Amino acid sequence: MPNKEQSDITISAEKPLLTIEEAADYMQLSVNEIKQIIHSEQIQLTTAGSFSGVMFPYIKISEKFYISKNELMVWINETSRERREYAAGTVIQ
Repeated sequence: MPNKEQSDITISAEKPLLTIEEAADYMQLSVNEIKQIIHSEQIQLTTAGSFSGVMFPYIKISEKFYISKNELMVWINETSRERREYAAGTVIQ
């Protein structure tokens, strides 16, 4: 019989985070293209002091990037709806 602590924890069989390589594969982009998107959004945020819209949903632990599966779908939908463009290290909104 499991103890109370074990029975209160529900772990999904599906993992909530993707590696940057898995996200790149899913989006049919290169890892470098995803890193350029992240960098472009960070520059926009730093330069303007704010960012309009949803930013790319990543967590960085040490040197590794992890992407929220659920938030990635939100980001894809919003950037598509806005027809956001990423070019030469900038975000065109």
